Amino acid sequence: MKNCNLFLLPIFTCCICYAYAQGGASSDKTKNLALSVWVSDNIDGLPPEAKNNLQNKLTQIASKQGIAANPGHSRFILTANVVVQEKYITSTAPPKHAYKLDVTFYVGDGFEGKVFASHTSSVSGIGDNETKAYMNALKNIKVLDPAYKKLMDLGASKIVGYFNTQCDFVIKEAKTLANSQKYEEALWKLTSVPDVCADCWSKAMYEANTVFQQKIDRECKAIFAEATNIWNSGQNPEAAEKVGAVLVTIDPSSSCFPKAIDLSNQIAQRIKELYEQDEVAKKEDVAFQREMQEKELAFQRKMQEKSLAVEQERIKAYRDVGVAWAERQPQEIPYTAFW
Repeated sequence: MKNCNLFLLPIFTCCICYAYAQGGASSDKTKNLALSVWVSDNIDGLPPEAKNNLQNKLTQIASKQGIAANPGHSRFILTANVVVQEKYITSTAPPKHAYKLDVTFYVGDGFEGKVFASHTSSVSGIGDNETKAYMNALKNIKVLDPAYKKLMDLGASKIVGYFNTQCDFVIKEAKTLANSQKYEEALWKLTSVPDVCADCWSKAMYEANTVFQQKIDRECKAIFAEATNIWNSGQNPEAAEKVGAVLVTIDPSSSCFPKAIDLSNQIAQRIKELYEQDEVAKKEDVAFQREMQEKELAFQRKMQEKSLAVEQERIKAYRDVGVAWAERQPQEIPYTAFW
């Protein structure tokens, strides 16, 4: 997703996807879609050695259409199924194995199993054995076939049309997940909305801001409670160092961040008082005091830097959380075959 200032989100809601107003997708819009190339392990009769061949062909097709084929768990996928239409032994000397395959290409929603566009190509291949014949047939897939541009454009048009009509449902579904504290999955759904349709994308980003805030607020409470317990159990320099390491993980945009700063200041003041009360320690542990001061300054700097980074990378953070959730899912579960 592109970076933008959150204050500009309402402006985007006024946009219209002009390229799709008449139901057709332009190549420029197609290129902005995030697609993952994926080949199922469950294609009937596909030799394991041929899987990479098919995946490479899919990647080349996407590349020729100007689409970056993402290796991760993008919601939308370019995939294919292969059906053996004919196989036989040639009458040549020596005899060869021959295959005729129907390869059907799909653009779809890999998590929900929706097909948006498909195209079937027939290819043939001959080899010394069945595997080589099968692989040689796949090599004959013509990646420059104009049919693939039509496939991509139709898929893009259908995807945008889906979000134009189902946007409110997508937002509602994300809210339900967030209410169940499934923040990562909710953010994944929201950030999966393609930005080629500005209206729904803007609504999704607005809701992602709310969900992300809920997430970091809940995490902040847990982190702050942990830090407080550590400090209450020790209230000494060692405890102060542990607390600092915990507090720095709090997102500066979370609601309890000011409380974290207050606790940090209280701890710093308490450590200072402890050394002022102990003249011997004050004299002998000057180096330790300097180290504590340096750590406190480093903590404050890190907090400031983190605050600036969050302000600049807010929307990227939404997507990163969602992608992390998707990448933790088992490979064969999230991507659904269409056949």
